[in-house]
Amino acid sequence: MTSLLPIHELDTFISTRDALHTVAEHVLAKARYLDDREIRLMAFAGGFATPLLADGRRVRVDVDNLVVDGPAGSRRTGLTTVEQAADFVGIEPGFPDELYASATQLRADQPLNVDRDAARVLGTWYGFSAEVLAEFATEIVEAHPSPLILWPEHFDQAFFTEDEEESRRANYGASPGDEGHREPYLYVGPWGAAPSNEFWNATHFNGAVLPLSSLVATVDPSETAARFLRAGRALLAPS
Repeated sequence: MTSLLPIHELDTFISTRDALHTVAEHVLAKARYLDDREIRLMAFAGGFATPLLADGRRVRVDVDNLVVDGPAGSRRTGLTTVEQAADFVGIEPGFPDELYASATQLRADQPLNVDRDAARVLGTWYGFSAEVLAEFATEIVEAHPSPLILWPEHFDQAFFTEDEEESRRANYGASPGDEGHREPYLYVGPWGAAPSNEFWNATHFNGAVLPLSSLVATVDPSETAARFLRAGRALLAPS
């Protein structure tokens, strides 16, 4: 199981997260869209990635580097600007806005200012939460969990359930933080109104959150995360 890393400078983490979010939308999602008209990404060692594309390539972010893997080997470069990153991949930068508006602004030639330590924390968070969520999905197969997806527009990864009873359906995911909650967090987001319980502590959406700081303070973050997800499920689907 991936070991979590704590955040030492939250403002630096946020600026790095936001910079990498622009890369996710305007470079990686664009590269995938040109390949198969999909934009879904995935957690990958050191950060996040496209799935394998039709030509056998994969575009990914490894900490503060952009990497293109392919049949002939791998190429990597440091992340400086979105324009430079897109040129390295061989595409024009820009989220496919025929789908919907991007969450980040395209400033192609603006320096990205990615802090290596903060980027490592983000990559570790994606790896940890991908393992936790995938393991939890195996516990609730009766709810027909969807594949785990890293969404470029929200920059979070999640799966949803398709229970026969709609009141039991929910999103189970992990965010790297947002305007409503600045640090990374796990979440359970019911599709309908959450039942009355102090567990549902989210202030900016319908659901519950468990922040990174609470996880790293425990002896076993993986088990703490699993208990949180199970608690949300139990409240929605009592046995």
